[in-house]
Amino acid sequence: MLTKKQIQKFKKQGQYPRKTKNWLRYRQQEPAKFSKFRIKKISKNKELVIGKLKNTNKWKLQSIMKKRKNPKKK
Repeated sequence: MLTKKQIQKFKKQGQYPRKTKNWLRYRQQEPAKFSKFRIKKISKNKELVIGKLKNTNKWKLQSIMKKRKNPKKK
């Protein structure tokens, strides 16, 4: 999981949480570390982004997505 320093870095970049139209995305690791991604639904309002680490067969948690209570309208 993330260290305090990593969380501060992501917050400074506006990436913690990253807000999209329907989701709040809490990054756990840099996406550049991964070659493939899968999404696993764990509840009605939460999903996990699991990534395959580059040059390995290991899959790790990349981010946690939580459904926004009031989605933004386009």
